[in-house]
Amino acid sequence: MEKLDKPNRTQLVRWLGDAKVDFSDCGECEGLHLQALKGIEGVIDSRLFLERYGLLLTTELEIRPMALLPLSADLGRINMDYPTLKVFLDVVDDATPQLVMAAILPTQAGLTLAQCAHFLSLNMDATRQLSDECLQLDYLFAEGMNREQPSKKALH
Repeated sequence: MEKLDKPNRTQLVRWLGDAKVDFSDCGECEGLHLQALKGIEGVIDSRLFLERYGLLLTTELEIRPMALLPLSADLGRINMDYPTLKVFLDVVDDATPQLVMAAILPTQAGLTLAQCAHFLSLNMDATRQLSDECLQLDYLFAEGMNREQPSKKALH
């Protein structure tokens, strides 16, 4: 039986390498930035944090302000459809609204590389699926899409 370890940052970095998860360390925060999720359209950032209670995986999507109301109404369904993610809106006065996806893996009893890799794979896939769904539902600012400019023609 594989030994259960309570991971520290050094071991987590080694496990990410073993699991072939590309990441970077910005040096400004405690998170490890996941490159595979940062490349998804609409993603602002995606990070893995080692917290006292376990691993915390977060990803933020940039939401179109006009999509805030329909997305708010859809949050219950989204949280039911993606049970491994906790999904919520983050709305700050002077910033673009964000949809935050979070997943937690408790590590108090210890963890193996296989469990860590499974957690990352499962939740990165769910994040990709939800990001794609939000793009299809027109909730996100999508790069490369032509944003309609207001017509300069008079209505009458």
